[in-house]
Amino acid sequence: MTKKKKGKVVSIGQTQMSPEKYVRTQARTLPIFECVINDDWQTSGLCNIIVARQHKTGNVTIGIYLIDMYCLGVKGAQFDFNLYLDEYEDIKSRFSGDVCDYVLAHNIIFGAIAYAEDYGFKPHKDFETARFILDEDDEDVPLMELEFGLNGKPHYVSGPYDDSVKINNILAILERTAGEGNFTFTNLGSMFDDMDDEDFDDDGEEEDDEDIDRISNSYQVKSMVEIMKGINESLEALTKPGKANAMLIEHPIGSQYELSDEDGALEDNRFENDEQVAEHYRLRTLYNNRNVELVLTEFENAVAKYPDCPAFYNLLQVAYIDMLQYDKAEDTINLMYHTFPDYFPSIINYAGMLLANDKPEDVLAVFKGALDLNYLYPGHRVFHVGEALVYYACMCRYFIGIKDLDSADLYLNATLKYLDTVYFNQTDMIKVAAQELMSAKLDALEKTAESL
Repeated sequence: MTKKKKGKVVSIGQTQMSPEKYVRTQARTLPIFECVINDDWQTSGLCNIIVARQHKTGNVTIGIYLIDMYCLGVKGAQFDFNLYLDEYEDIKSRFSGDVCDYVLAHNIIFGAIAYAEDYGFKPHKDFETARFILDEDDEDVPLMELEFGLNGKPHYVSGPYDDSVKINNILAILERTAGEGNFTFTNLGSMFDDMDDEDFDDDGEEEDDEDIDRISNSYQVKSMVEIMKGINESLEALTKPGKANAMLIEHPIGSQYELSDEDGALEDNRFENDEQVAEHYRLRTLYNNRNVELVLTEFENAVAKYPDCPAFYNLLQVAYIDMLQYDKAEDTINLMYHTFPDYFPSIINYAGMLLANDKPEDVLAVFKGALDLNYLYPGHRVFHVGEALVYYACMCRYFIGIKDLDSADLYLNATLKYLDTVYFNQTDMIKVAAQELMSAKLDALEKTAESL
């Protein structure tokens, strides 16, 4: 299997060291690989900054920060964990930016935070984790003289999607902290409201769309969801007005159980003794801190030594994927599933492999015909958020594969309840599902329009 031929094998990885935990505890030990900033940051007052750190495997973990130097500080933040370099280059290509020194990026981010906090604004909540991609803000980082605010005052520029409630709240904070007349305000949303057809090119796209992208701070999945909302409305208008929206509101997925962010929902690794636990922890540590190629033989030896422990198989298939050895990864996933057919990572990885190889019709049998987690694991009434999200995303991809887009909608919608959680951002399969569903809906809309 090649990496890009059909679909990417998306692994759920090792739940014992989640990407968030790794970023919080290990990211600062990785060397800085590259920093990128938008080329007009000095004149626009808005900065898109990428800070990338490199693993010994060559992959990178990155932080992405939207910075308002005029008033609000960190308006958006996220991290992407353990990306292939081509995935990183794809993300970077969507930024109109230049490589910059880390010290500049650091000073902009933390300087903007300090300036915003003077006027009552805290960093975006996702900065709480994404800040660990950055060095500690201490005397080890040289201090630079940078200007914040506009003409000596905080200047609030409303985003194109800021509603009147948000705008009025921010203005009220500025009146309290800066004082009336000591700040300025531009309502950018009203500018977009006033646009007419002459503002758009022949393709219907606004000519300054890169500026709008920077301001709107719309990341991949959120952007695709917004696009699909418009596609849904068009499809419903042509075929079944209101039906899809009603389904999304009334669907029962996830209604019969609770989701928790605590460990242990389905994380039964079936360790037989403390020796296995210690060995697995040692191998995970090697995996996170050394070149995978150097420790791959140890992973293979562990599977041979502990053939009844599925967690070692899961670690091995992730390592094979990281090494781009997809045939061996598939062999391991296949063996893992048929040896441990009830083990949750076995099921998810095997289903993902079927989808990557264009065999969606076989996926439902892997889930024993179950259309929700409580039917797949009838003894459980509490599941981990991350486990539910990969299951929903996998089911979404299954229904896309069998051309049932309404059902696919239901499962993607189930993931969107957790749009602002760290688990959502870390679940690669959601991005894959959203991309596939958007493409399928665009095709359906085109075919429907042509048939009328």
